[in-house]
Amino acid sequence: MSKSKFSPLDADLEKLVSDWLDNYVNAPHPDLGRDGPICPFIEPALRADSLFTVSRDWEGAYTLEAMVTAIEEAQDHFRSIDWPSRNTTLHGLVVVFRNLPRAGWWLIDEGHRAAKDAAVARGLMLGQFHPECEAPAARNPLFPVNRSPYPMIAIRNMAFHDILFLHDNPDWFEQYRKRYDRYYSATARIDPRFTALFEEAVAASRAGQAAHQETAEHHG
Repeated sequence: MSKSKFSPLDADLEKLVSDWLDNYVNAPHPDLGRDGPICPFIEPALRADSLFTVSRDWEGAYTLEAMVTAIEEAQDHFRSIDWPSRNTTLHGLVVVFRNLPRAGWWLIDEGHRAAKDAAVARGLMLGQFHPECEAPAARNPLFPVNRSPYPMIAIRNMAFHDILFLHDNPDWFEQYRKRYDRYYSATARIDPRFTALFEEAVAASRAGQAAHQETAEHHG
């Protein structure tokens, strides 16, 4: 059996990541654009003992292909974990890249972008983090919310609120819709913002299908 590329954090790194999770990710921020902590997922995941943090040493050249492979391996590792909680929405994995220098931080952003299609198709969500990450908050595009003390990738299962991140890509939205379409009924109590984004995405999907059919008929 081959040795896992993912290892427990050493004591110093574990304290650093834990402090970041407690004092930043699990706390409110005036620039976030809403009340509550930056990530509402963190506290219940920690209570359920279902937020795992591991490290991965970078190996070889600093290439996008290598980062995408690392993210795919992290997804496989996520799927292999024996989770203490049966609540799949609380399962989270944070992978810290220990020896990825500043010159390689761009790989976190580009790797996230390149790997997201396949991850969403698996029902997974990816988050990219590093000290200079420019990824904006969902409700405030001027706030670079994904800043962290180390380069990291976070993985969790797709959740209902992910309409915020998946509505503007037809392929992503279809994956979301397959899982959550039934919840958007006339009697459901849903955040109006979620409903608006869902309805906009449905309309865009129908328009895209109609345009595709018209083009097919024109060339048929």
